[in-house]
Amino acid sequence: MDKRERIAAAIAGEATDRVPCGFWHHFDKKDAFGEASVRAHLDFYEATDADVLKVMNEHMYRLEQEIRCAEDWRKVRPVPFERTDYPDYIGEFRAIRRAVPSDVPLWATIHGALVSAYHATDTPGHFSNPDNRVSCHLRENPEAVKGALMAVAETLSDLCDRLIDAGADGIYYAALGGEETRFSRELLEEAVIPADRYVIDRVKARGTTAVLHICKEKVQLPAYHSIDADVFNWAVHDCRYSLADGRALFPGKALLGGFDDRSSVLVDGSEEAIVSETNAILREAGTARFILGADCTLPDNVELWRVRAAKRAAQDFQ
Repeated sequence: MDKRERIAAAIAGEATDRVPCGFWHHFDKKDAFGEASVRAHLDFYEATDADVLKVMNEHMYRLEQEIRCAEDWRKVRPVPFERTDYPDYIGEFRAIRRAVPSDVPLWATIHGALVSAYHATDTPGHFSNPDNRVSCHLRENPEAVKGALMAVAETLSDLCDRLIDAGADGIYYAALGGEETRFSRELLEEAVIPADRYVIDRVKARGTTAVLHICKEKVQLPAYHSIDADVFNWAVHDCRYSLADGRALFPGKALLGGFDDRSSVLVDGSEEAIVSETNAILREAGTARFILGADCTLPDNVELWRVRAAKRAAQDFQ
Protein backbone atom coordinates (compact mmCIF):
# COMPACT_ATOMS: atom_id res chain seq x y z
CA MET A 1 0.00 0.00 0.00
CA ASP A 2 1.56 3.33 -0.99
CA LYS A 3 1.10 6.56 0.94
CA ARG A 4 -1.65 7.95 -1.26
CA GLU A 5 -3.61 4.72 -0.99
CA ARG A 6 -3.07 4.55 2.79
CA ILE A 7 -4.32 8.08 3.45
CA ALA A 8 -7.29 7.67 1.10
CA ALA A 9 -8.27 4.38 2.73
CA ALA A 10 -8.01 5.82 6.24
CA ILE A 11 -10.28 8.72 5.32
CA ALA A 12 -12.79 6.42 3.62
CA GLY A 13 -12.87 4.01 6.56
CA GLU A 14 -11.35 1.19 4.55
CA ALA A 15 -8.71 -1.28 5.71
CA THR A 16 -5.13 -0.02 5.84
CA ASP A 17 -1.83 -1.84 6.30
CA ARG A 18 -1.11 0.50 9.25
CA VAL A 19 -2.32 3.74 10.76
CA PRO A 20 -0.97 6.67 8.70
CA CYS A 21 0.72 9.64 10.36
CA GLY A 22 0.66 13.37 9.69
CA PHE A 23 2.90 15.83 11.56
CA TRP A 24 4.17 19.30 10.66
CA HIS A 25 5.66 22.48 12.00
CA HIS A 26 6.34 26.04 10.88
CA PHE A 27 9.78 26.71 9.46
CA ASP A 28 12.24 29.38 10.48
CA LYS A 29 11.56 32.85 9.03
CA LYS A 30 14.51 32.49 6.68
CA ASP A 31 12.85 29.35 5.26
CA ALA A 32 9.30 30.70 5.04
CA PHE A 33 9.14 31.82 1.42
CA GLY A 34 10.29 30.98 -2.08
CA GLU A 35 13.02 28.47 -2.82
CA ALA A 36 13.99 28.33 0.86
CA SER A 37 10.48 27.22 1.75
CA VAL A 38 10.53 24.56 -0.94
CA ARG A 39 13.84 23.19 0.34
CA ALA A 40 12.62 23.23 3.96
CA HIS A 41 9.57 21.16 3.04
CA LEU A 42 11.66 18.68 1.08
CA ASP A 43 14.15 18.35 3.94
CA PHE A 44 11.26 17.74 6.35
CA TYR A 45 9.85 15.05 4.10
CA GLU A 46 13.20 13.31 3.73
CA ALA A 47 13.79 13.42 7.51
CA THR A 48 10.34 12.08 8.48
CA ASP A 49 9.24 9.93 5.52
CA ALA A 50 5.83 11.51 6.02
CA ASP A 51 2.64 9.71 4.95
CA VAL A 52 1.20 13.10 4.02
CA LEU A 53 3.05 16.39 3.60
CA LYS A 54 1.26 19.57 4.60
CA VAL A 55 2.57 22.60 2.76
CA MET A 56 2.77 25.55 5.13
CA ASN A 57 1.33 28.91 4.07
CA GLU A 58 3.01 32.05 5.39
CA HIS A 59 1.29 34.35 2.88
CA MET A 60 -1.18 36.63 4.67
CA TYR A 61 -4.51 38.00 3.48
CA ARG A 62 -4.65 41.66 2.52
CA LEU A 63 -7.75 43.86 2.32
CA GLU A 64 -8.11 46.72 -0.12
CA GLN A 65 -10.32 48.73 2.25
CA GLU A 66 -9.18 50.52 5.39
CA ILE A 67 -10.97 49.30 8.51
CA ARG A 68 -11.33 51.87 11.27
CA CYS A 69 -14.74 51.02 12.71
CA ALA A 70 -17.14 48.08 12.55
CA GLU A 71 -19.27 49.71 9.86
CA ASP A 72 -16.23 49.81 7.52
CA TRP A 73 -16.48 46.04 7.07
CA ARG A 74 -19.53 46.59 4.87
CA LYS A 75 -17.17 47.92 2.19
CA VAL A 76 -15.14 44.71 2.00
CA ARG A 77 -15.28 42.85 -1.30
CA PRO A 78 -13.42 39.73 -2.49
CA VAL A 79 -9.84 40.59 -3.43
CA PRO A 80 -8.98 39.59 -7.01
CA PHE A 81 -6.46 36.80 -6.88
CA GLU A 82 -3.86 38.70 -8.90
CA ARG A 83 -3.78 41.42 -6.21
CA THR A 84 -3.11 38.99 -3.35
CA ASP A 85 0.18 37.47 -2.17
CA TYR A 86 -1.14 34.03 -3.07
CA PRO A 87 0.42 33.60 -6.54
CA ASP A 88 3.76 33.18 -4.74
CA TYR A 89 2.22 30.45 -2.57
CA ILE A 90 0.97 28.66 -5.68
CA GLY A 91 4.51 28.79 -7.05
CA GLU A 92 5.96 27.28 -3.89
CA PHE A 93 3.31 24.57 -3.89
CA ARG A 94 3.93 23.64 -7.52
CA ALA A 95 7.67 23.33 -6.88
CA ILE A 96 7.09 21.01 -3.92
CA ARG A 97 4.62 18.91 -5.90
CA ARG A 98 7.17 18.47 -8.67
CA ALA A 99 9.90 17.43 -6.24
CA VAL A 100 8.23 14.91 -3.92
CA PRO A 101 7.35 11.36 -5.00
CA SER A 102 4.02 11.09 -6.80
CA ASP A 103 2.56 8.76 -4.16
CA VAL A 104 2.93 11.38 -1.40
CA PRO A 105 -0.35 13.24 -0.79
CA LEU A 106 0.08 17.01 -0.46
CA TRP A 107 -2.27 19.09 1.67
CA ALA A 108 -2.25 22.84 1.17
CA THR A 109 -2.78 25.11 4.17
CA ILE A 110 -5.54 27.73 4.07
CA HIS A 111 -5.96 30.23 6.91
CA GLY A 112 -9.62 30.54 7.95
CA ALA A 113 -11.81 33.48 7.04
CA LEU A 114 -11.75 35.12 10.48
CA VAL A 115 -8.00 34.86 11.00
CA SER A 116 -7.44 36.04 7.42
CA ALA A 117 -9.47 39.15 8.22
CA TYR A 118 -7.35 39.53 11.35
CA HIS A 119 -4.11 39.25 9.34
CA ALA A 120 -5.31 42.08 7.13
CA THR A 121 -6.19 44.48 9.93
CA ASP A 122 -4.07 43.83 13.01
CA THR A 123 -0.60 43.09 14.35
CA PRO A 124 0.54 39.57 13.45
CA GLY A 125 0.98 37.14 16.31
CA HIS A 126 -1.75 38.40 18.60
CA PHE A 127 -4.86 36.64 17.33
CA SER A 128 -5.22 34.85 20.67
CA ASN A 129 -6.25 38.17 22.18
CA PRO A 130 -10.06 38.01 21.91
CA ASP A 131 -10.15 41.81 21.70
CA ASN A 132 -8.34 42.13 18.39
CA ARG A 133 -9.99 44.43 15.86
CA VAL A 134 -12.06 41.99 13.82
CA SER A 135 -13.26 40.10 16.91
CA CYS A 136 -14.32 43.30 18.66
CA HIS A 137 -16.06 44.57 15.55
CA LEU A 138 -17.88 41.28 15.05
CA ARG A 139 -19.26 41.38 18.58
CA GLU A 140 -20.22 45.04 18.08
CA ASN A 141 -21.82 44.75 14.64
CA PRO A 142 -22.30 41.15 13.44
CA GLU A 143 -24.26 42.12 10.34
CA ALA A 144 -21.47 44.33 9.01
CA VAL A 145 -18.64 41.89 9.66
CA LYS A 146 -20.21 38.59 8.65
CA GLY A 147 -20.73 39.84 5.10
CA ALA A 148 -17.05 40.75 4.97
CA LEU A 149 -16.08 37.27 6.17
CA MET A 150 -18.04 35.78 3.28
CA ALA A 151 -16.15 38.07 0.91
CA VAL A 152 -12.87 36.83 2.39
CA ALA A 153 -14.11 33.26 2.03
CA GLU A 154 -14.71 33.89 -1.67
CA THR A 155 -11.06 34.81 -2.21
CA LEU A 156 -9.92 31.83 -0.10
CA SER A 157 -12.09 29.54 -2.22
CA ASP A 158 -10.44 30.90 -5.35
CA LEU A 159 -7.08 30.09 -3.77
CA CYS A 160 -8.28 26.55 -3.01
CA ASP A 161 -9.34 26.04 -6.63
CA ARG A 162 -5.92 27.12 -7.87
CA LEU A 163 -4.10 24.91 -5.37
CA ILE A 164 -6.20 21.92 -6.42
CA ASP A 165 -5.33 22.69 -10.04
CA ALA A 166 -1.66 22.78 -8.95
CA GLY A 167 -1.90 19.25 -7.56
CA ALA A 168 -3.23 19.55 -4.01
CA ASP A 169 -4.71 16.28 -2.78
CA GLY A 170 -6.30 18.01 0.18
CA ILE A 171 -7.01 21.43 1.65
CA TYR A 172 -6.09 21.83 5.32
CA TYR A 173 -8.38 24.65 6.43
CA ALA A 174 -7.40 26.22 9.75
CA ALA A 175 -10.61 27.53 11.30
CA LEU A 176 -10.05 30.04 14.10
CA GLY A 177 -12.50 31.90 16.29
CA GLY A 178 -14.19 29.01 18.05
CA GLU A 179 -12.69 29.56 21.50
CA GLU A 180 -15.13 29.85 24.40
CA THR A 181 -13.43 33.12 25.40
CA ARG A 182 -13.99 34.89 22.05
CA PHE A 183 -17.61 34.57 20.93
CA SER A 184 -20.81 33.03 22.17
CA ARG A 185 -21.74 29.85 20.35
CA GLU A 186 -24.71 31.68 18.84
CA LEU A 187 -22.50 34.39 17.33
CA LEU A 188 -19.92 31.85 16.19
CA GLU A 189 -22.56 29.84 14.34
CA GLU A 190 -24.24 32.93 12.92
CA ALA A 191 -21.21 34.81 11.63
CA VAL A 192 -18.06 32.67 11.42
CA ILE A 193 -19.11 29.09 10.72
CA PRO A 194 -20.95 30.00 7.46
CA ALA A 195 -17.74 31.41 5.96
CA ASP A 196 -15.75 28.33 7.03
CA ARG A 197 -18.46 26.04 5.67
CA TYR A 198 -18.50 27.91 2.36
CA VAL A 199 -14.81 27.19 1.73
CA ILE A 200 -15.09 23.54 2.79
CA ASP A 201 -18.11 23.04 0.52
CA ARG A 202 -16.18 24.51 -2.41
CA VAL A 203 -13.32 22.10 -1.76
CA LYS A 204 -15.68 19.13 -1.53
CA ALA A 205 -17.35 20.16 -4.77
CA ARG A 206 -13.98 19.68 -6.46
CA GLY A 207 -13.79 16.11 -5.15
CA THR A 208 -10.80 17.04 -2.98
CA THR A 209 -10.16 16.01 0.63
CA ALA A 210 -11.25 18.71 3.10
CA VAL A 211 -9.40 18.74 6.42
CA LEU A 212 -10.88 20.98 9.11
CA HIS A 213 -8.35 22.05 11.73
CA ILE A 214 -10.22 23.77 14.57
CA CYS A 215 -7.39 25.78 16.05
CA LYS A 216 -6.68 27.17 19.53
CA GLU A 217 -7.68 26.12 23.03
CA LYS A 218 -11.10 25.65 24.65
CA VAL A 219 -12.88 25.43 21.31
CA GLN A 220 -16.65 25.04 21.09
CA LEU A 221 -16.31 21.87 19.06
CA PRO A 222 -20.04 21.06 18.68
CA ALA A 223 -20.51 24.33 16.80
CA TYR A 224 -18.65 22.78 13.85
CA HIS A 225 -20.98 19.82 13.40
CA SER A 226 -22.62 21.42 10.35
CA ILE A 227 -19.37 21.51 8.36
CA ASP A 228 -19.01 18.49 6.06
CA ALA A 229 -15.24 18.06 6.19
CA ASP A 230 -13.61 14.69 5.58
CA VAL A 231 -11.08 14.94 8.43
CA PHE A 232 -11.36 16.77 11.77
CA ASN A 233 -8.44 17.90 13.94
CA TRP A 234 -8.52 19.91 17.16
CA ALA A 235 -6.53 20.39 20.38
CA VAL A 236 -7.80 17.51 22.47
CA HIS A 237 -5.35 18.43 25.23
CA ASP A 238 -6.57 22.04 25.46
CA CYS A 239 -10.34 21.65 25.44
CA ARG A 240 -13.04 19.52 27.01
CA TYR A 241 -13.52 17.28 23.95
CA SER A 242 -11.56 14.03 23.65
CA LEU A 243 -11.01 11.91 20.57
CA ALA A 244 -13.88 9.73 21.74
CA ASP A 245 -16.09 12.82 21.93
CA GLY A 246 -15.06 13.68 18.38
CA ARG A 247 -16.17 10.26 17.18
CA ALA A 248 -19.65 11.04 18.52
CA LEU A 249 -19.74 14.63 17.21
CA PHE A 250 -18.50 13.78 13.71
CA PRO A 251 -19.81 10.28 12.94
CA GLY A 252 -18.44 8.65 9.83
CA LYS A 253 -15.59 11.14 9.59
CA ALA A 254 -11.85 10.59 9.96
CA LEU A 255 -10.00 12.13 12.89
CA LEU A 256 -6.45 13.45 12.97
CA GLY A 257 -4.36 13.99 16.10
CA GLY A 258 -3.71 12.41 19.47
CA PHE A 259 -0.43 13.95 20.62
CA ASP A 260 -0.09 17.19 22.56
CA ASP A 261 1.87 19.47 20.25
CA ARG A 262 3.74 21.49 22.89
CA SER A 263 4.26 19.66 26.18
CA SER A 264 4.27 15.95 25.50
CA VAL A 265 6.54 12.99 25.04
CA LEU A 266 6.65 13.81 21.34
CA VAL A 267 8.47 17.02 22.24
CA ASP A 268 10.80 15.91 25.03
CA GLY A 269 10.15 12.27 25.92
CA SER A 270 12.11 9.10 25.29
CA GLU A 271 11.47 6.77 22.37
CA GLU A 272 9.91 4.29 24.79
CA ALA A 273 7.54 6.98 26.03
CA ILE A 274 6.58 7.89 22.45
CA VAL A 275 5.76 4.24 21.74
CA SER A 276 3.68 3.98 24.93
CA GLU A 277 1.77 7.18 24.13
CA THR A 278 1.15 6.09 20.54
CA ASN A 279 -0.32 2.81 21.79
CA ALA A 280 -2.55 4.67 24.27
CA ILE A 281 -3.82 7.03 21.56
CA LEU A 282 -4.63 4.20 19.17
CA ARG A 283 -6.40 2.23 21.87
CA GLU A 284 -8.63 5.24 22.52
CA ALA A 285 -9.20 6.36 18.94
CA GLY A 286 -9.14 3.01 17.21
CA THR A 287 -7.29 2.38 13.97
CA ALA A 288 -10.16 2.98 11.53
CA ARG A 289 -10.71 6.46 10.09
CA PHE A 290 -7.73 7.77 12.03
CA ILE A 291 -4.51 9.59 11.17
CA LEU A 292 -2.00 9.84 13.99
CA GLY A 293 -0.83 13.40 14.51
CA ALA A 294 -0.82 16.26 16.99
CA ASP A 295 -3.17 18.95 18.27
CA CYS A 296 -1.49 21.54 16.05
CA THR A 297 1.95 22.37 14.69
CA LEU A 298 4.94 20.97 16.57
CA PRO A 299 7.69 23.31 17.81
CA ASP A 300 9.91 24.34 14.91
CA ASN A 301 12.97 22.93 16.68
CA VAL A 302 11.49 19.50 17.40
CA GLU A 303 13.89 16.60 16.79
CA LEU A 304 12.46 14.82 13.77
CA TRP A 305 13.53 11.35 14.89
CA ARG A 306 10.57 11.66 17.22
CA VAL A 307 8.14 11.80 14.30
CA ARG A 308 9.73 8.69 12.83
CA ALA A 309 9.46 6.96 16.23
CA ALA A 310 5.72 7.68 16.37
CA LYS A 311 5.34 6.40 12.83
CA ARG A 312 7.16 3.16 13.68
CA ALA A 313 5.03 2.71 16.78
CA ALA A 314 1.86 3.10 14.72
CA GLN A 315 3.19 0.52 12.27
CA ASP A 316 3.90 -1.95 15.09
CA PHE A 317 0.64 -1.37 16.94
CA GLN A 318 -1.31 -4.57 17.50
